[in-house]
Amino acid sequence: MTSSSCFRLIVVIFCCSSTSGRVDRHPKIIPSDNPLILHKENSLSLICRGQGILQWILANRLIPSEGVKVEKCDSRHYSHCSKLTVTDLRASDTGTYSCNSSEVGSHIVTSVYIYVKDPEQLFVEPHPTSPQVLSIYRDETSLVVPCRTTSPDAVVKLEGVPALSKNIVEEKVWDPKVGFKIPYGPYTMYSWLTCSTEVNGHQFLSLYLPKRYTKLLQNIKITPDHVKVLVGDTLILNCSGETGPNGRINFIWELPKQTEYRHQTSRYDMIKGNPIRMSQVLVLPNITMEDKGKYVCHALLERSIHKNASAKVKVYEHPFLNISYKQNHRGVIVVSEGTKKLVLDPRVNAMPLPDVIGWYKDGVAILKNSTCYRMSGYSLSILDLKHGHTGIFTISLGNQLKGLYRNLSYFLTVEVKPTISEAELSKQDVQPYMSGKQHQLTCTAFGVPLPQITWLWQPCNTNLMIEHCIYKDEIVVNPDTQGNNYHNWIKNINVKTELVQGKNKMTYQHGLDNMIQL
Repeated sequence: MTSSSCFRLIVVIFCCSSTSGRVDRHPKIIPSDNPLILHKENSLSLICRGQGILQWILANRLIPSEGVKVEKCDSRHYSHCSKLTVTDLRASDTGTYSCNSSEVGSHIVTSVYIYVKDPEQLFVEPHPTSPQVLSIYRDETSLVVPCRTTSPDAVVKLEGVPALSKNIVEEKVWDPKVGFKIPYGPYTMYSWLTCSTEVNGHQFLSLYLPKRYTKLLQNIKITPDHVKVLVGDTLILNCSGETGPNGRINFIWELPKQTEYRHQTSRYDMIKGNPIRMSQVLVLPNITMEDKGKYVCHALLERSIHKNASAKVKVYEHPFLNISYKQNHRGVIVVSEGTKKLVLDPRVNAMPLPDVIGWYKDGVAILKNSTCYRMSGYSLSILDLKHGHTGIFTISLGNQLKGLYRNLSYFLTVEVKPTISEAELSKQDVQPYMSGKQHQLTCTAFGVPLPQITWLWQPCNTNLMIEHCIYKDEIVVNPDTQGNNYHNWIKNINVKTELVQGKNKMTYQHGLDNMIQL
């Protein structure tokens, strides 16, 4: 029986020892009061024990610095112990003090808030004359006015210009560790916000300036985005973007040749509006072959909002000027009269760009103010095409500084629908001709290309008993020494081209002998 009792006693002692051996993984700060209230010029002494390597994070001061000391201490049931001592406390030392315990794969923090009372400085970070700018974005719904105090008992009043709206007065939240937290709508606007309090007849003020910022960052681009330059030239690129009110875009350039920072950037250029447009120019003189490649412009706003744009730069060692046809017609163009518009648009590849541009028709310069032609860049537009536009159109390009000149010609033909010059004869007004006599008919026609004319004869029924002629099917007329039918003998058909009223016209003469069959 005694033996059994002893066994039970040993078990109890073992269990108790096991339970007491458990150690909290969180670091422990002594004293454990939170917050701690001290006074100006006092000293602060904190002990932190934990299972991992310990590190202190102070409200305002650095480790190491004057008046701050960290030393080892008795760890007791923990594996590590660190003692923090801060002497000659000031109001600005008010804030959170943290002990960070670091173990493999984990970081655990324990914190304590400390007030350092100072009857001459009620606000931890006072701004009595020069206001602190408070940034707020349009999508945010609240604003913190950080007028935290050195005493938890301070009574602070918040005022604004214009006066605080009713909902802000009703919904504002005060915390001496933080300040005021107030609702702030997307279009709420205050010129000033003021925190004030009074201690022993002395008033303390801290001023704040709310400022709207924007997340808008759009249309980031580099112009030009494809650049050709010669060795020795100066490269100029413009990076631009758009943002909202109070937005400021910071431009950072990334160059292919980063080892040599010989580029320059101009001042910001800003065009006010909605949205606001900002830009910056990159100037890179004395280009070399190593400067070719991709240029990137990084556009950044606050809150690390950023977008990029890029441009490709080609560098050439020698100047050149080449002109070629874009289409497959190889410069031969055929259109119909009446076409509203024809554009002659050659492909130009040049470095540097031509400074002499001229168009010619049949060797005569085309004036830029011509009503029949329009010039744009290297192209020529011909309007309301007529036969008179037929000819040779030549573009002449040159660069006077480099002594480069090139020409390219287009051969234009305007086709014209065939027309017959002779007036049409009315069937009711047919001229009589003497039977058995020779007669000549003439047909004059114009067209581009020159038309082919075919004579047709439509014979009449020869029955003399019929009062009105009954026409038969048309017959193609051809010369015949014997007569190609029993009515007429076609002696000959003569064809010749001659200039009539300034146009090359085709004349067909049809000679025939009229015979009567008995």
